[in-house]
Amino acid sequence: MEQRSQQALLRDYGIKPVKRRGQNFLVDGNLARSIARDTLALGTCVLELGAGGGALTIHLLAAAKMVLCVEVDRNLCALLQSEFGERANFQLMEADLAKLDWFATVAATGERPVIAGNLPYVLTSKVLFALADLRAVTSGAVFMVQKEVAERMIATPGGKDFGILAAIMGAVFDLRIIRTVPSSVFWPKPDVASAIVSLVPKSRPEDLWSDDEFANYRQTVKTLFGQRRKTLRNQLRHHYDMSGEAVDAFGAKLAIDSTIDLERRPEQCSIADFRLIAAALAARGNS
Repeated sequence: MEQRSQQALLRDYGIKPVKRRGQNFLVDGNLARSIARDTLALGTCVLELGAGGGALTIHLLAAAKMVLCVEVDRNLCALLQSEFGERANFQLMEADLAKLDWFATVAATGERPVIAGNLPYVLTSKVLFALADLRAVTSGAVFMVQKEVAERMIATPGGKDFGILAAIMGAVFDLRIIRTVPSSVFWPKPDVASAIVSLVPKSRPEDLWSDDEFANYRQTVKTLFGQRRKTLRNQLRHHYDMSGEAVDAFGAKLAIDSTIDLERRPEQCSIADFRLIAAALAARGNS
C-alpha cells in the first residue's frame, strides 16, 4: 500500500470518484501524514469519517490503538477491507453519515476517541453539530472542510462570518485552523480551497454545559440568527411574543449581570451574551 499512490490504488480497484457523493480523494501523501499526526496528538483511538481510499487511514493505523472507519461506498469498503482487514487495530463500518447512530459508533471506537475525516460539504454542518453533542465523550476532532466553512467556524462577534456555526461550536470547543490546503491535493480537484481545523472540547468549569442548558442555548442561537439583521429587541417581540414593556423588563434583568444592549443584532453578541439570553429566556418560560 505504501508503495502505491492513492490514485494508483484506486485505479487498481477500478474506482472512480462518484460526483453525486461529492467524492474528492486526498492524494497528497505528505498532507495525509500530517493530518494523522494532528489527529493522534489528541488521542490514540480514532473514528475516521468517510475513509475513502484509505489515504489517511494507513497513517493513522501506524500508531493508533484503534481506527474505526465509516464509509458508505460499497466499493471503497471492499478496498479498505482488502488493504487493512487483517490489522488488529482496524474496524470498518459501512454506513451513511447522515443516518449514523453517533453515540453508539463513538462507543464502539474506544474511550474518548478523536474524530477525523474529510467532510463532504453537504454533511459538514450535520457532522459538526453532532460533534457538539458528543463533546463529553470524545477527545476532539480534526476535519478537512471547505475554507469558507473553516473561516465561519472561527469567526468572532461583529464580523459578517459570525453566525450559528461559530456561536454553537465556539461555545464548547477551542477552534483553530491548522493549515489551509489547495485544491491540487485532491482528485478530482474541487473548485474551492480547503482547510484543516482542530476542535478540542473546552474543559474549564465555566465553559462546561449541562445537556439541557446547551440544547436551550443552541435553539436560542438558531432562533435569533434566523433573522440576523433584526435587533434583539425586535426578535424578542417577534419570536418570544413579548410586549414592548415585557422586552424592557427582560432587558433590565439582563443588565443586572451584563452589558447586553437589546439594540444589537445577533452577530454583535458574544457567546457569553447568548448564554445569558438563553438562560434568561429559559427562566422566563419556567416562571
